[in-house]
Amino acid sequence: MRNSGGFAAPAGADAPAVTVGWGTSASQRIPPALADAVRAVEAGWPRELAALLPDHRPAVLREAILQALDGGRTAHQLVERIQRRWWTHGYARALAEGQLTSPVGTAVALVRPSTDCPDPMCEDGVTLHLGDGCPKCDQRRTDRRRGQVPALREKRPAPQWWECEGQGCTAAGKGPQPAGGLCWQCQERVEEAAAQTAVQRVSATLAAETEAAEEAARLRQTIRWARMLDEAYTEHAERGRTAQELAEAQRQAEADAEQVRILREQLLREHPELAAYAQGQT
Repeated sequence: MRNSGGFAAPAGADAPAVTVGWGTSASQRIPPALADAVRAVEAGWPRELAALLPDHRPAVLREAILQALDGGRTAHQLVERIQRRWWTHGYARALAEGQLTSPVGTAVALVRPSTDCPDPMCEDGVTLHLGDGCPKCDQRRTDRRRGQVPALREKRPAPQWWECEGQGCTAAGKGPQPAGGLCWQCQERVEEAAAQTAVQRVSATLAAETEAAEEAARLRQTIRWARMLDEAYTEHAERGRTAQELAEAQRQAEADAEQVRILREQLLREHPELAAYAQGQT
């Protein structure tokens, strides 16, 4: 039954009724009894999911819990909702396969009130206080089979499970299949391999360019040393030739002087009268 401040739990529920207005803000203090109910709901998270949730309760998750309590449900009923949806909506399988990307978003989806049926006592297709199938939900399913458009908003097609096309990968997900048919882990491996290949190509190009530059520098140095060596050999040869020419000229001068002396002595022997004249020339 709806009260002026919100929804109250139905009579005979397993936990005390909790009433809170829809305008409750995450920044406002809540009554102790309601705080206890929130903590009781939070204690019902599946253990695997609870390990992934942050230590401090996000505001969006707190608001979802408060709205669920305000929708005429007890903390115990919300825990049952969480446990049921965890398995029937495929979240447990998604976590096991590494496809659960938003733990907080999953917690919100597990606890928030359903928007598919206008009956506030409908709990995921079951009338809460009767334990039978919800007549409105049954009628909408019948209308779908007959091709009639129901007055309420239609549910979107249930997301389909897909399997990763990566070699040797057994990962699967629920919803639209990723582009390329690969799960995010395989896609990351492909991108990492492509990045490593690009880095290796760049490294090889840089290494080749560096080696070519070093080889060119070595060649220039070799040519420079060869020129310097040729110039040194040429200068040494020129200096050797100059010294040899001087020595040859010296020997030639000495030989000429010796020849002149021999001729003079011969001339004096043959013509003694020229001795006085020769002495005057010396």
